[in-house]
Amino acid sequence: MLAEFILADSSVNQILFGGLMSQILAREKRFPFPIPYGWFHVAFDDDLAPGEIKPVRYFGRDLVLWRTESGELHLQDAYCPHLGANFGAGGEVVGEGIKCPFHHWVFNGAGKVIEIPYAKRLNEKACVRTYPLATRHGVVMAWYHPDGIAPLYELPFVAELDDPAYVKPISTAHTIKTCIQEMGENTADGAHFMTVHGHPGEAEYGNFEFRDHFMIMESTQTFPSSGGPVEGTLKSTSIGFGWAEVRYQTLIDVCMLTTNVPVDDETVIQYFHVSYKNPDRDPKIDRIGAAFNKEVNRQLTDDAFIWENKRYEPAPQLCDGDGPIARYRKWAKQFYTEAV
Repeated sequence: MLAEFILADSSVNQILFGGLMSQILAREKRFPFPIPYGWFHVAFDDDLAPGEIKPVRYFGRDLVLWRTESGELHLQDAYCPHLGANFGAGGEVVGEGIKCPFHHWVFNGAGKVIEIPYAKRLNEKACVRTYPLATRHGVVMAWYHPDGIAPLYELPFVAELDDPAYVKPISTAHTIKTCIQEMGENTADGAHFMTVHGHPGEAEYGNFEFRDHFMIMESTQTFPSSGGPVEGTLKSTSIGFGWAEVRYQTLIDVCMLTTNVPVDDETVIQYFHVSYKNPDRDPKIDRIGAAFNKEVNRQLTDDAFIWENKRYEPAPQLCDGDGPIARYRKWAKQFYTEAV
């Protein structure tokens, strides 16, 4: 009887369910940011064989990675512009095109329809959104811009990763419930190395430069090690949000490429690709390199715990030891097409 009364009485219904809905809608988002533009990690080059299709979700969108029979890799929206079938669910690579599982329309790597088996002429307005790709050191990076604008900058090659004196990179992926701007802010937060990671002291910045799409940081730090604190230097060069080259000089010389990709506006996949200099393949250096790789990935889990349980503070109350956080945030604004 009570349930019937509640359902029948619109005023009670509105108070109970309308109030609950208002609370849900009023729930504060942790981050105010849309997905930024830039180059982001979407695959390793050896993930797909010729003729293979892989459904993925990045940038808050359903996508498909596919490789033509001749070996060309492409990233496109997952849904056919004809009637919305998913290329990643029953689609097929045919030569240099991808065939929709519904009506067998075929699209090429540029997203243009090249075959409609039952039509007398092609509907040339039917196009699939295609994302530019660049492969660097076996990592496939995709250019994302919400307005479909062509790449505004290019990615470099990392000299150390082409140097035979350096070992093959050790790649590790981490999925983190946060937004990509929060992660980048750690570079400007020198104090957290001590408070979160247990370094014997905070980072001392020698140079911090924000220029165009570059963020360059050079610091001296005291790093923890099994043999006690070790003095060293760290230089980080970030190019947009999706690519950073981090060079450490401590007990050994380390070059770590960091790549990432936003799955959506509150989920990021971060990759560490750790390489170190060992031209003679000295077992002792290998042990130090393995320990470094283990520690740097462990420290990322320390960061992830903080990121996954914090919110973005738009008007932070900072102190003189916090690092150039305000300058970082000003630099970061360029990667959004709407005000944040």
